[in-house]
Amino acid sequence: MSLSPTHLLDPAFVRCLQAAAGNGELVANYDRLRGTNLSRRGAPIELEIDRASGRLDADIKGFIDFVHEAIYTRLEPQALAQLRNHERSE
Repeated sequence: MSLSPTHLLDPAFVRCLQAAAGNGELVANYDRLRGTNLSRRGAPIELEIDRASGRLDADIKGFIDFVHEAIYTRLEPQALAQLRNHERSE
């Protein structure tokens, strides 16, 4: 199953993505395994080069795809419903 733009509108997916991005250990291990730098470590000039070259955008898209495939698509329907209902109650 591939990520479609409609998934970005799903509150359950947005919550999964927020939780994953907020998990420093997950992001650090993703960086280590994928050779990315989402943790934004390094010299300021290197970070700016990543941003200007489009690498940061590509790395973020890769992380979004990873969260979709590794977390979101594996959640039980009940868990997805709870995430969606939680969003409405806030």
